[in-house]
Amino acid sequence: MSEDTYCLIDATKPPTAEGPPYADCVLCREPTEYPESYKGITLCPVCEWREAERTSCSG
Repeated sequence: MSEDTYCLIDATKPPTAEGPPYADCVLCREPTEYPESYKGITLCPVCEWREAERTSCSG
């Protein structure tokens, strides 16, 4: 199996903001590195890391 077909998690990320205002993390409400205008789920670096650990593909 190739890695493209093995891991079914969508790894797209929102664009990084040039500066404030920043979007709030949807889990802890801390500022993220993403623009406030981004529509979608945004996570701060800490929550993003924890979510990646939780949902990582193991084989």
